[in-house]
Amino acid sequence: MRLNKYLIKLYGIISFLVVIYSNVSSQMIDPAIDRQDEPFCYFSKPTDEIGVMDGKEGTLITPEGYLYTGSGELMFFIGNPLEPVTQRVKTLAKGYLPVIEYKFQKDSLLYSFQIFAATLDGKPESPLINFIKVAIKNNANDKRAAFFGAGVRYQNDENTDWQVGDNRFGRPWKAKRLGEFEQAGDSFNVNWKYSFTNDVFMRDERMVYLFQKDSIFQQMMTLKTGYNEPYNLEPRNMKVLPTTPVGIVQYRLILNPREERSIYLKFPYLTISKFDALVEEIRAARHVDYYERTVKFWKELFSKGINISVPEEKVNNTFKANLVYDLIARNKEGNDYIQKVNEFQYDAFWLRDASSILRMYDISGYHEIARQVLDFFPNWQQPDGNFVSQGGQYDAWGQVMWAYGQHYLLTHDKGYVEKIYPSIRKAVDWLINIRKTDSLNLIPVTTPGDNEDITGHVTGHNFLALDGLKNVIILAEALGKRDDIKEYKRLYDDYYKTFISHLKNVVAKTGGYIPPGMDKPGGQDWGNMQSLYPEIILAPFDPMVTATLNRTRSKYQEGIMTYGNGRYLHHYITMFNTQSEIIRDEQEKALGEFYAELMHTGSTHTGFEYAIWPWSNRDFGMNLAPHGWFSAEFRTLLRNMMVREEKNDLHLFSVISPEWVKDKMSIRVEKAPTIFGEVNAELQFSKGGASLSLKNSLNIKPDAIILHIPWFVNLKSVKADGKEIMFSKTNVKIPLEANRVDLKWDMKGKAQYYSYQKAVDDYKREYRRRYEQFIRNGK
Repeated sequence: MRLNKYLIKLYGIISFLVVIYSNVSSQMIDPAIDRQDEPFCYFSKPTDEIGVMDGKEGTLITPEGYLYTGSGELMFFIGNPLEPVTQRVKTLAKGYLPVIEYKFQKDSLLYSFQIFAATLDGKPESPLINFIKVAIKNNANDKRAAFFGAGVRYQNDENTDWQVGDNRFGRPWKAKRLGEFEQAGDSFNVNWKYSFTNDVFMRDERMVYLFQKDSIFQQMMTLKTGYNEPYNLEPRNMKVLPTTPVGIVQYRLILNPREERSIYLKFPYLTISKFDALVEEIRAARHVDYYERTVKFWKELFSKGINISVPEEKVNNTFKANLVYDLIARNKEGNDYIQKVNEFQYDAFWLRDASSILRMYDISGYHEIARQVLDFFPNWQQPDGNFVSQGGQYDAWGQVMWAYGQHYLLTHDKGYVEKIYPSIRKAVDWLINIRKTDSLNLIPVTTPGDNEDITGHVTGHNFLALDGLKNVIILAEALGKRDDIKEYKRLYDDYYKTFISHLKNVVAKTGGYIPPGMDKPGGQDWGNMQSLYPEIILAPFDPMVTATLNRTRSKYQEGIMTYGNGRYLHHYITMFNTQSEIIRDEQEKALGEFYAELMHTGSTHTGFEYAIWPWSNRDFGMNLAPHGWFSAEFRTLLRNMMVREEKNDLHLFSVISPEWVKDKMSIRVEKAPTIFGEVNAELQFSKGGASLSLKNSLNIKPDAIILHIPWFVNLKSVKADGKEIMFSKTNVKIPLEANRVDLKWDMKGKAQYYSYQKAVDDYKREYRRRYEQFIRNGK
């Protein structure tokens, strides 16, 4: 939950924790919004993002289904007189591609939208163009007249104190430094002059959008005119409000029974001079051609990385779509690749977010993409050696060192380690020196501002420092730096001993629970939940770990973690606990949280950060989805459920769902990078067990390959390549050379059932119960 000073200035708020509902009573929405004929969308006002990989900008698809860019908002209308379209639930082409699709029926007319963004030359630095196709089909048995319109406004209504329209981001904003928050665009100008020219609507002789000219019934400067006067289409300054739709194009289509016709629009992210040759190129660009290019690009990219396939499409599509969201949030500027969190309110670089995201790229098989992100990190190393991207937050030191070490483990690129090693040495010197100035000999007292929301010795900063030191040792070992290896190991041991000594004194007063800060009570749970993930620092069943899991899980609402002393749901920090439960082999707990995370996504598989009250109106306000850290954590979570490393062991299928374990179904993991090499595994199910096929390519032999046994079965026998092998109730150690493992089991009769659909149904049932109480007593 990171909003730097530039965003705070932009939105004009005193504290980022102020959200639009802070001074009102609980609100709920009618459960009828969740229609049975549509995919489930947790958000009542979802936002979506379209763009290109590495492009500087991304278009917001609004809750209503409009396109919000730096220049304005392209709206859609139907009927006569025209009324604004509003369609909450959208989907993605093929289930996961960055092509927004939605449809609705009005009377006998079916309206289907297809929206995506592309650059005409395929280069991410080039102007972003939005392509819109609206297909209208007459489902009646006689002729029907269909009316469709499009127009633009600068922004929608503003009902908050954020100085920006509801569920939108502010623009423009210019960064003072590469990587800081920025938004390209125009400030609203009441003196803009509007006009139509041929097939273009213009503002001050700059193209706003291009429309299909055939079948046009009417052009209108505004939706209404005073006293029903004739429409005046002369270029003029109308002094409209920012919320007034202008440049309306209305189509009248006479459709025969079952006939379908399409209307095409093009909407640049930024306005373009009418004299620019690009205008003619946009005019000539065919929607179908750029759609096919977009599909081909992303499918080729997916073919190069990890593939995880389970018998539940929501899982598969969420895994794929969230890779796309992070790649759209990555910006190429000159020779730099800047990993941002999204193209909206989080259009900025943070070391901690980027560290998790690039690790996701590495474990997904996109090592070059990960390295490009890493190459931007040195820009944020301070003269004293520390890594800081937001003042007061010392978690970046550990996460950066961890990211460097993990990249090496997954690539074995010693040349890269040699290149960055001087900055590593400088960073370690900072840690050594800063500890000498601290009263506890730890990461010093700080005020991170958000996340833990505390002033003091932040517990999570110290867990992450130990994570970083573990990986610094790995980097020194890669280069054979014997003296440094000894020094770093001594440093780790001393740091660990010092930290644990202080931590035990703290938890003696909390009943074993590890708090956010080590100096005084209070603060928000965050890094204190990371004693096992991303690195195992404490023993998995250390009483402090258990107590902290129990305490934080007691704060869950709707199945996920809360923030702000229980006031708001928080989507992705839940997965810190889920990862810990995987390590502790608490399969059922981990799976329950996995489905809760999945249930809290949009119909386009977007995740959010926070700001939604539990059991409320499901509106994240200005904390817009998709959120890039959620994207990385979800993909990492599913990967670790399927394949993960722990110490020197390779673990397979640590957590699987009973929904996937059905006759003739299978789980496939293909081209999965690990620190040992590539894993290819397929687990195929039959009525009485399963067969595991392995086609691994391991360069480094693990001490063991451990296959986890689902908690909902009783294992009877195991054969590896036809030979009986030993097993326990919870796992099987597979011979390293095995190619096939056959398992016989019985299903446990009383095991609880889990699936995405069940999680959705359970939530909807409980929400409706609460809603019916709400309409009776207002609480």
